[in-house]
Amino acid sequence: MARLVTLSWPALRWIPGSLVGIGLASILQVWVVRFVTPPWTLTMVQAGIEARTLPRRRVARLEALGEHGPRAFVASEDARFYLHHGFDLEAICGAVRASLSGGRLRGGSSISQQVAKNVFLWQGRSWLRKGLEAWYTVWLEVLLPKDRILELYVNVAQTGPHTFGLEAGSGLHFNKPAASLSPGEAGRLAGILPDPTRSISGGAARRRASWIKANPAPFPGDPGYDLVLDAYRSRRHGLLSCLL
Repeated sequence: MARLVTLSWPALRWIPGSLVGIGLASILQVWVVRFVTPPWTLTMVQAGIEARTLPRRRVARLEALGEHGPRAFVASEDARFYLHHGFDLEAICGAVRASLSGGRLRGGSSISQQVAKNVFLWQGRSWLRKGLEAWYTVWLEVLLPKDRILELYVNVAQTGPHTFGLEAGSGLHFNKPAASLSPGEAGRLAGILPDPTRSISGGAARRRASWIKANPAPFPGDPGYDLVLDAYRSRRHGLLSCLL
């Protein structure tokens, strides 16, 4: 008969301290990436193992990537990136409503959430990973400027088969640095982000590029940005608004 394993009170007393230590270590991780771009991530390691080769990647500063690439990536993946504080509740509510109405399930993850997942965590769907993603997202928004979060994103986003980052993706698909991309080329590259294995010359990427061109994301300093920000803040955001 199997023996029941019991934990003594002294052993249980270590659990809160361990959780605090893990929490502080994760916050330290976030503080470090404020200054240092990770040389690799778990996603890159997995891609390298599957391909049995080193992934393509060239890290670049945000200001060295030009204007069109980062703007296209934001418009494609999180148009309200410079309006919200890590969680785009409008996108989340839209995904909830679509799911409740029986529509196609679509993601509502912000760029900050994607950075949390792609820099610190693993790919996959689980409540544990989503909970950790939310934790890291909060601290990313607290400790890092928005431009740094975007810089991390454009350096870790997958932009082709075994290819990561805007600079490497630009070299792979267009044989030029990201700073030289035209608005159309940047839009096509951003158009494959939901599925980086597809062709940038395909119909889906071109349609997405046209949508990006017609729906630019507001950036601080753009004409009318303050009005857009005020309008966003005046709208009701919250979990109940998803159901009302």
